[in-house]
Formats: sequence, C-alpha cells, structure tokens
Amino acid sequence: MRIKPPVSDEQAYQYLSFNAALVWGAADAALMDTQLHAIASAMAEVSALAIPDDVEPIFGEDHALDPEDAA
Repeated sequence: MRIKPPVSDEQAYQYLSFNAALVWGAADAALMDTQLHAIASAMAEVSALAIPDDVEPIFGEDHALDPEDAA
C-alpha cells in the first residue's frame, strides 16, 4: 500500500512517529526512530512512483467472489 498524493521523507516520518507514539508510547517510539526513518524513506520513494490506477491494488474487496474477476 502506498500513500497518495506523494509525500516527503519528513512527512512520512512525522506520520509514522506520531502513530508509533500513540500505539506504543513516546519512549518505545523513540527506540524505533532509526527504523521509522528507514520506513519513511521507503514510503516516500514508493509514493512518488507513477503507477496507473488500474494496476494499483484494491484493498478491502474480495475479488475471489466476483465472477467478473475469475477470468
């Protein structure tokens, strides 16, 4: 899954660090800082890719049950 529209490394890092602090607390989130920066960098790179909408995966839908997708 990627972020749309494209984001910078810093925007992705802020998003990840804020949510990590909410889930695990500020002290544990601080211990993950190096990993959060690495993930944020990857998220920023992927968000900048030009991928056509018809190739983008659709999450939350069960295509296995749709007869049109069975082909």
